[in-house]
Amino acid sequence: MKILLTNDDGIQATGIRSLAKRLSRSHEVTIFAPESNRSGVSHSITWLTPVRIRETNTIENVSSFCTSGTPADCVIAATTIKGINSFDLVVSGINHGQNLGVDIRYSGTLSAALEARTQGIPAMAISIVSEENADFIAAVDFSENFVREYNWNKLPRHTVLNVNVPAIPRDKIRGISCTRPGGLIKRRWFEKKVNEWGEEEYWMQKEILHDSHEEDLDYVNVNKGFISVSPIDFFGSCEESFRLSLEEDLKIFEARWLNKGNEKFSMASFEQ
Repeated sequence: MKILLTNDDGIQATGIRSLAKRLSRSHEVTIFAPESNRSGVSHSITWLTPVRIRETNTIENVSSFCTSGTPADCVIAATTIKGINSFDLVVSGINHGQNLGVDIRYSGTLSAALEARTQGIPAMAISIVSEENADFIAAVDFSENFVREYNWNKLPRHTVLNVNVPAIPRDKIRGISCTRPGGLIKRRWFEKKVNEWGEEEYWMQKEILHDSHEEDLDYVNVNKGFISVSPIDFFGSCEESFRLSLEEDLKIFEARWLNKGNEKFSMASFEQ
């Protein structure tokens, strides 16, 4: 497959580099990613100023470009320079940090996938639910296998898959659930601080709130040790027939993926 990788953590982030190394073993991989961290920019695009795009040597044998723009800009840049028909699939991530519940409203990771879908390219966003010291092994292994085995032609016209992998060892993952975002909300406020020059600055703070614990919610399943796969429609809904089909496909994939034998997984295997 011809795969476009992007993210919102920036082109030097561990998640996208680990995924590029693994996927490039079997696929033609191209990277278009922000030159620095663009987390929380949602689906913003650069409209009033130019976007810089330059080729870079991020991963050996992987064509890589960084841009001064947003994650959505990166997808637009890739399809502009390489052509829409140059990619069979767009994978956004692996994001360092969750995209669950209300997070999807702010997520540049998910928005890059949605931008790809507006151009008719199947897309998946993938995140690991860890704020620090992330272990990407399970997320990389899931991505490689799911990219290869899932029938991407089943994806409805305006729908992407939003995947969240719990921050636990691969052999501790309990399964894969078809989920929906919801129930997890956050209260946000600014905290005033004074910098070293005596100037006032305001830094964003957050408090996580739970307002629902229904069994099919994304964050509920992740907290129980399941990989969460939520179909997200660009217009805010998802065809019920597709959701039922996805549930069946995930059950089949889960059985194969969780029972692949007694392979040993280590970060070194992803760096080779």
